[in-house]
Amino acid sequence: MQATETFPETDVRTDEELVGIVVGGDVDCFEELITRYQPRVFGMARKYFRNESDAEDVVQTIFTKTFQKLSTYKGTAPFEHWFMRLSVNACYDALRRKRNRPDHTISDMLFDDESWQDRLDKITEASDREEQEQARELVHTVLDQVSARARIVLTLQELEGRTIKEIAEITGWSESLVKVQAFRARKEMRAAVERFLSREKRIVT
Repeated sequence: MQATETFPETDVRTDEELVGIVVGGDVDCFEELITRYQPRVFGMARKYFRNESDAEDVVQTIFTKTFQKLSTYKGTAPFEHWFMRLSVNACYDALRRKRNRPDHTISDMLFDDESWQDRLDKITEASDREEQEQARELVHTVLDQVSARARIVLTLQELEGRTIKEIAEITGWSESLVKVQAFRARKEMRAAVERFLSREKRIVT
């Protein structure tokens, strides 16, 4: 008689099931949610904060707030949407607090006078690691000069490629408000780029 091959049953619990278990008293299961979302949250935090310790601090804050507010999750939307909104708001709050600190020093690495979009594209297209780091340094230098709200919009729209609808879902703003904030953010960005290029030219000359 030919033996039939058997496979172990998978027992992958959904986010919503894990939330219910944690809220029900089994707090150890929260570790599974952390493991599931930690890489994504760190990736997001590093787009807002170039200092690794700042990124680590905000990630810690995100998971602490998530645990504290878990009982308020009503399940009317996917947990992922609820969690990412909380995460973005935590980054926004951290950025507002950070505005009181001195600006980061501008990198000594200089760039040719090319368009902002070309520089931004280098982050994802450049094969040379040093070139990627230079482009990323420029992006953070510019983003350090804009308001916290503008930085949130620019990061979601320009760096993550989110749509207006997706940004509205993540931030909790209306789509019309997102459009207004995106317009204002681009104005701030253009002004910041002009200031940066002006400083570069003074250094070169």
